[in-house]
Amino acid sequence: MNQNLHLKLKSEDIAKYVLLAGDPARLDVVKEFLDSSRELFYEREFRAIKGSYQGIPVLAVSTGIGAPSTAIVVEELIQLGVKVFIRIGTCGGSWRQDISVGSLIIPSACVREDGTSQEYLSRSFPSVADYQVISALAESADSQKAKYYVGINRTHDAFYGNVGSKLGWQKTFQNLGIKESPIISSDMETSIIFVLAGLRGVKAGAVLAVNADPEPLMNKELKNPVIEFNSELSKKVIKQAIKVALESLVILEKI
Repeated sequence: MNQNLHLKLKSEDIAKYVLLAGDPARLDVVKEFLDSSRELFYEREFRAIKGSYQGIPVLAVSTGIGAPSTAIVVEELIQLGVKVFIRIGTCGGSWRQDISVGSLIIPSACVREDGTSQEYLSRSFPSVADYQVISALAESADSQKAKYYVGINRTHDAFYGNVGSKLGWQKTFQNLGIKESPIISSDMETSIIFVLAGLRGVKAGAVLAVNADPEPLMNKELKNPVIEFNSELSKKVIKQAIKVALESLVILEKI
């Protein structure tokens, strides 16, 4: 079966490391940090550039929004030979009061509320990041004095969905006497990346920018599922996430 139907890439275009961004325009920000880069292709939501960072070849590919298109990208890149995936994304507002806009999230695992990963296998299979990638991202963030948190992310499908799922988690945690949510962020892509990496024997991690004012899960009634984005701070923290991801490649190369 041809599994290179969407990404117009050849084997010589591939690098060991790939940065995955939802937004194709985010690749322009990645370019700012690279020693050199060249455009490979741009079709639909899928765009790819290749360059180097401190002499390390790196591929950057956009996935579009959500797990279905992200799964297409990851599956095709694995077939082409990519070994390490790092998502550079956003997670809107955090689920906790102490994690403010402008922070970074390094997910250690994901709650699998996306439909795509469930088409592969049951929810009992974990969605977890590779420990070496997590460690490299954390070390990179420390070296840059970035404000970051490592913890559980939730991946779901409906950006404008109702607040029922959040309220369900809130009730569960309250019944257990938990005062702060152990789920610290929410996005629409990371879970499927971790699941596919686990299934296919490659490595994956993510660094997510908290780019909106949070609506904490546990300390007030949830009223509005649509959050308020801080555009200027968002640009700044997304750049920081990209820098943290790129510097983590330098660390991973030494392992």
